[in-house]
Amino acid sequence: MYRVLIADDHPLFRRALREAVDSTGEDCELIECEQLDQALAIITHQQPDLLLLDLKMPGSSGLAGLAQIRSAYPELAVVVVTASEDGTVASRVRQLGALGFIPKSASIETMTQALRSVLQGKLVFPEFVSQTPDELTRKLASLTPQQLKVLVLISEGALNKQIGYTLDIKETTVKSHVRDIFRKLDIINRTQAAMVIQQLQIPD
Repeated sequence: MYRVLIADDHPLFRRALREAVDSTGEDCELIECEQLDQALAIITHQQPDLLLLDLKMPGSSGLAGLAQIRSAYPELAVVVVTASEDGTVASRVRQLGALGFIPKSASIETMTQALRSVLQGKLVFPEFVSQTPDELTRKLASLTPQQLKVLVLISEGALNKQIGYTLDIKETTVKSHVRDIFRKLDIINRTQAAMVIQQLQIPD
């Protein structure tokens, strides 16, 4: 049996994904959530085999959420299911280690076939998707899970003391993370850090 986590904040689309998973013919246990923090907690405690991830939901508005999950749980199979059909987004999804990219505009039949292929160990991406990491994706992949969390909080305007409180770590540890983030991303200030996260947003 496969344990499948559906992370999407739209109930109707979660229902569509349930139907697609059921139609694969595979024996699957389904779990649902609608926020990134919930998804991370479920992954930690219930260890799903496959995550169907929406890129835009509470706690995540772009590729930073996927990067956090891939960094913290590199063995977890992830398929991104998103309203975006942007080629750059699809390429970065693949470069960050996801196994598939399914537009929400796809039919139930197309989703079912894509999920069946993933469960059989195949990659599911549009033919035009680049396999070569761009500079931003390569740098992002060098960050640890904790550094990614710090980077997101920096982009939200949080100061080191606030970041420490949120993540329950010492302010000196935050400062160390910030230095490492700046070095790995080749940036010099918090404004540039916020711009990195902006580049990871999903176009409407």
